[in-house]
Amino acid sequence: MSVRQPRSLVSSLVRAAALWAVPGMILTAITLTWLSQNSTYRSFDEPLESAVLGLIASVESSESGILRLSRELPDPRYQRALSGKYWLIGNVEDGSEGADIVPILSSRSLYGASLPIKRTEISELAAQDQAPVRFTTTGPDIDAGETLRVVARQVILPQMDTPVIVLAAADRAPVVRSTRNFIMTAVTLLAGLTVGLTLAVYAQVRLGLKPLFELGRRIAEVREGQAVAVEGVYPPEIAPLAKELNSLIKHNKSVVERAQTHVGNLAHALKTPIAVLRNEAASADTTPSDIVARQTETMAEQVDHHLRRARAAARGQAIGVRTEMDPVIDGLVRTLPRIYRDKDLTIDRTGETKLVFRGHPRDFEDMVGNLMDNAAKWTKDRIDVNVKMHDDGFCTIYISDNGPGLTDEEGKIAIQRGARLDEATPGSGLGLSIVDDLANAYKGVFTLSRSDYGGLKAELRLPIVKEI
Repeated sequence: MSVRQPRSLVSSLVRAAALWAVPGMILTAITLTWLSQNSTYRSFDEPLESAVLGLIASVESSESGILRLSRELPDPRYQRALSGKYWLIGNVEDGSEGADIVPILSSRSLYGASLPIKRTEISELAAQDQAPVRFTTTGPDIDAGETLRVVARQVILPQMDTPVIVLAAADRAPVVRSTRNFIMTAVTLLAGLTVGLTLAVYAQVRLGLKPLFELGRRIAEVREGQAVAVEGVYPPEIAPLAKELNSLIKHNKSVVERAQTHVGNLAHALKTPIAVLRNEAASADTTPSDIVARQTETMAEQVDHHLRRARAAARGQAIGVRTEMDPVIDGLVRTLPRIYRDKDLTIDRTGETKLVFRGHPRDFEDMVGNLMDNAAKWTKDRIDVNVKMHDDGFCTIYISDNGPGLTDEEGKIAIQRGARLDEATPGSGLGLSIVDDLANAYKGVFTLSRSDYGGLKAELRLPIVKEI
């Protein structure tokens, strides 16, 4: 089952801010649109209400019930056919649904047409008792898809027994355009404000967490050996953390030093009696002395091996230790051909340079020295040393020769402690085992395989210091 990666603190804080900012902006946009639409319709309805009042004040009825206007409305659009502004005085048959208003008087702009009205609107007019009613209906300009905003009143005129409907209407397209433009403007501005607010929150969070990022860099510097302690001035909320980290680093170094001291004391305590046994065995001529000599020699080698391994394990856990790799490798490249002059040895050094091993100099010298010396011992006349850097904070050192090489099974045996594939060749059989132990102490990997020249290729993967 895959482990879910924790969410970034910056992204979590920005996401939390966006969770309230975005709905807030949407609600604001909806509210502003509703307020703007209502305000626009109120402004749009005022001239229509004035027209209705003007019609009621101007209409006159004779004793025979004939209606006429004493004066026309001043807006000239009422006189132009299908202009988008209309007025009408008429009535509706009782109980009709979706019927047209039967005109008694109407503006010239209606061009002889009427306006449809719904039964619900008729009922509302009757219930309002001469108060204005507002609704929408289709206009006479069918080709243009005209939709009208209507303000109507139902009144009983003098010398009339039945009520009539007085209404004024106007094409609501300007209102729709105005509302649409306002929505687009509001959405654009609020979207920009939301983005700006989110960026501002991001910048604020980054600025607020800057001391934490700085603390992380300081810790990395300590880990890579570029500093001995976490330095810097931090806010009161973070300063205790930096103090505790420094205490932990100090404690770590103390534990490592004590472990090295105990291992050293143990080794020296064992070396003394071993030296005595060795001397006694050397001074005697009997067979048991030969056995003692061999065993004491083995004991001494094992003590050296385990002492080196324990020290490597302790150093591998230490913080801030670093070693320049080039001086060690280049020194061996110059020295080995002088030691093995009988082979006319050629060592080709390629790959990355200026890398820094994240570990103790003695351990790096033991690993690379053992491998290059082993290659020089078995090669015919050539050794290739190639260093490759990886993105994960490690590098691999490839040491290849053109000697007899080893099979896969022999390679596994060669790494075992004390194993020797050729008893005639001088050595303790601990060299490759030491390399493997040291590599493991630094979380590295050591493997043996066949080289391109038919000999042995040793691959040593080790941690390096990354630039911060």
